[in-house]
Amino acid sequence: MRSPSELEALKKTCLALDLDGLVLVGASHTLTDTLTVSNYLINQNVKTRAVAVPCTLDNNIYHPMLEGVVGFDTAAKTYSQLIGNIMIDAASAVKYWYFIRLMGRDPSHLVLECAL
Repeated sequence: MRSPSELEALKKTCLALDLDGLVLVGASHTLTDTLTVSNYLINQNVKTRAVAVPCTLDNNIYHPMLEGVVGFDTAAKTYSQLIGNIMIDAASAVKYWYFIRLMGRDPSHLVLECAL
């Protein structure tokens, strides 16, 4: 939704479906896209409004009025439970090495939360 042709197609779809709003769920790129779409629709006098829902596993979206993001807490608790299960298995099989690799950026807030 960044090129003029994509924005025009979005406008046509919103008008054809008579949409009141769009909800975009995602991380930093999605938040930027929401701003672009929202400004475009306002400038084109389209009634459709765009709203962003911050959602990221990396917990890397910050704002003073944003308490948290969708996805981080659930992922951290799920991974921590799995890591705990592997630790129990590792305690009974001392001749093996266990390595756990979690996704994330540098440094990964998800990895740090699971380590705690």
